[in-house]
Amino acid sequence: MPVRMAALQVGEFAVGVALACTAVGAAYALSHAVWPLVLVAAMVVTASVWVELRFGAKTTGLVVGMLPTALLAAGLLSAVSMVVYRLN
Repeated sequence: MPVRMAALQVGEFAVGVALACTAVGAAYALSHAVWPLVLVAAMVVTASVWVELRFGAKTTGLVVGMLPTALLAAGLLSAVSMVVYRLN
């Protein structure tokens, strides 16, 4: 793999992580509930699968950044919400 392609994949990964964190973080900031986080994570996963199917291997870095980050962030923030709810 040429250096230029590797740099492009790393850049796409960074953009994917930023998009997923922004989407899930905004849902958490607006609702502080579990179900909106799950819905936003599902929407991000659906969008990343669509992007991979539509554009193929050219956007693998973006998809690899979006997919696990959305699921991990939603799970983490859901756990935090449940702990905070339980403490009250």
